[in-house]
Amino acid sequence: MLVYRGRNVVQAAHQERLNAIESLSQRAASREERREQLIKVAACIVEFEGIDALKHVRIAELAGCGRPLVYSYFPQKSDIYLAISESFYQRLEQQFSCEDQYLAVQGALSGDGTMSSNMEALIWDVIDEYGCAGLILRCVPEINEDFRAYHDELKSRYEYRWLRYFLELGLNDLAAKLLLDNCTAITKNFALAYVRGELSRSDSLQHVLGSMGSLIKHTIKHHSEQGRGL
Repeated sequence: MLVYRGRNVVQAAHQERLNAIESLSQRAASREERREQLIKVAACIVEFEGIDALKHVRIAELAGCGRPLVYSYFPQKSDIYLAISESFYQRLEQQFSCEDQYLAVQGALSGDGTMSSNMEALIWDVIDEYGCAGLILRCVPEINEDFRAYHDELKSRYEYRWLRYFLELGLNDLAAKLLLDNCTAITKNFALAYVRGELSRSDSLQHVLGSMGSLIKHTIKHHSEQGRGL
């Protein structure tokens, strides 16, 4: 059962994230470092204040810089959405090969407990560094016209290993894509609870694996029954 630890815990987690980001602004930073700082600030806003709060002026306020600097990196709001998503998924790609990611997904979702640590490292290590705003935006492609156009490209580049696993379970393309969307939403919800301090890392991981495992089993059973005309 998900236990909500209270507003003070969420506020403390928010401040802790901001403090970690501020450490970069307290020293001379390269243009690339500054860009990464702004992306992390933007991600923090999405996680703790909501997507509607993500504005250039709010990023500038929390990053301790002027609005012109934020606009110089991200002229449009869609540029911020894209940067948050790319940072999350690129970090995932850098840390794990495609095959490593596939094996982690396959092992964890098939109930092999020895793979849980791989699944944890696969996603949660990246969340520790960049938060889960990339997953939040992944679940709302309609947020912006430019982002919606990018959405399909993002999935084809970074999520094909999940589809590969679901297709190997016997699902058709549509069922596999719908299952992927639902599994991503599950991961996002519990990752956000972890980031906000409402769940521990291990508890959030177990909730993800348990919920996705149940969903996958139900989907496969339903798909099989439909195929037999039941």
